[in-house]
Amino acid sequence: MTKQQWASLLVRVVFGFMFFYHGFVKFQGGIENTAGYFESLGLMSGLAFAVAIIELVGGLLLILGLGTRVIGAIFAVIMIGAIFTAKLSLGLFGDGTYAGYELEVVYVALGIYFMFADRSPLSLDTKLMNKAD
Repeated sequence: MTKQQWASLLVRVVFGFMFFYHGFVKFQGGIENTAGYFESLGLMSGLAFAVAIIELVGGLLLILGLGTRVIGAIFAVIMIGAIFTAKLSLGLFGDGTYAGYELEVVYVALGIYFMFADRSPLSLDTKLMNKAD
């Protein structure tokens, strides 16, 4: 593997872990709390459960390198939704009390990166396809 492939693998695993953990925390803290927060933003409470499952399962799939391009796209869309529903009013770098949407912008960029990145030799995508791009 090249240095670029190793770096991409590291970023994919870390990115996947971050989403996995975010999904885990939503359930650990009580999905009802997250559902209530979604409702306070004017969203359906059931969306909290869907997002938590997507983060949990999608994060695990990203770590394993399975469906990387699709998961990257889904995570980018979720982060764009988070920016416009929860963070936009706080500004890019926050309001002095709460964080802004700077992290979400990075996550959008990473999601887009994985939509177009070559498959890693160390991924289930490559193992199942039996080839690397």
